[in-house]
Amino acid sequence: MIQTIKTVKYAFYILFHPNDGFWELKNHMPKTLGAANLILALLCFMNVLSIQFTSFHYGILDRDSNNIIFNVSSFVVPLAAWTILNWALSTLLDGKATMKQIWVQSIYSLVPVLLSMPVLMICSYIMTHEEATFYYLISSIAVIWSVFLFLVGNMTIQDYTMRKTILMALFTIAGIAASIFIGIILFSTFQQLISFITTVITEIRFMP
Repeated sequence: MIQTIKTVKYAFYILFHPNDGFWELKNHMPKTLGAANLILALLCFMNVLSIQFTSFHYGILDRDSNNIIFNVSSFVVPLAAWTILNWALSTLLDGKATMKQIWVQSIYSLVPVLLSMPVLMICSYIMTHEEATFYYLISSIAVIWSVFLFLVGNMTIQDYTMRKTILMALFTIAGIAASIFIGIILFSTFQQLISFITTVITEIRFMP
């Protein structure tokens, strides 16, 4: 547990030294999976808190409809999809990272977003509506920083050039979009099939 917490703290080094940090994380840091999952748990927890306690001036969702399962899934499902598809594509394009390493790197890349959540939650109570520009500036910086870490981290663990990393990221995003589209079609088809079977059974039961 102590080693896991030590590896979690290594995220602060990665924030400012992504190249060296992700290389060390991949090759020399132990307990990376446990540390990454702990960061993900903190991220989901802070997301639920920020939705629930952010001032109504900046709140996006209705607190009464705050669904914990949906909020947790909003981080876990995209991360899992990114990890699986990025790994699958990297096996075809000479990538050097395992699925575990991509999962860990992806979660560590979200640390700026995690750190921004309590800051934004506090700022929502001390900033007026006219100062919203500064609030959204902090949020934007955190997101841009995380995207930067995503690209540099993936480039480091896959041993790619930045050009190839960006191309891989675009392919991965396209793959996620295609998977969502296929999933929607399959779900819709399954619903229609169930409805058809239910209708047939109902008509058979009431046949004279």
